[in-house]
Amino acid sequence: MSTGLPAAAAAAGRPDTAWYGMQPWWQIPVEGAARREHGRELRATVERDLLSYRVPLEVRGRRNPVRVTVYFFAQPTYACWGLSPEEYPRVFADPGRPSPHRMPDDDALCLYYPWSPPEQRWRPQDGLLALLDLTRDHLFFEDHWWATGGRRDGEWLGDEQPHGFPRRAA
Repeated sequence: MSTGLPAAAAAAGRPDTAWYGMQPWWQIPVEGAARREHGRELRATVERDLLSYRVPLEVRGRRNPVRVTVYFFAQPTYACWGLSPEEYPRVFADPGRPSPHRMPDDDALCLYYPWSPPEQRWRPQDGLLALLDLTRDHLFFEDHWWATGGRRDGEWLGDEQPHGFPRRAA
């Protein structure tokens, strides 16, 4: 994985300030509503090529909040399927919980299909709060899926898209 540093900045040990995750003009509108909603419970960490958010989320039907982590990478090691990295963050919650809508490689939540039209998927201009709300719904849908049979014909309450991507003809 890249350090997110151009050669001159890397030599000086400074982060790449061109990276969106280091930019207040990107962070402030993305974080604003989430900060108002979650206050000090929303924790942000900025590293050289990684911006992460951690927050406990209340999920309907659960007694305890679920710890959620959202990662925005400067140079993701996973495929973004034609989206820019800031449009395809990784979101983690309830690690290891089987679900029909998790990424097979790293257990991240599969919240939307990257090839869906923009109005049907999360985008940075929607803000972090919208992504957290999508995450909260996803976790509720997982709970319902398990309660209605799980792998044995459980019902998924949310929209579903095909999993995987078609191979290109040679």
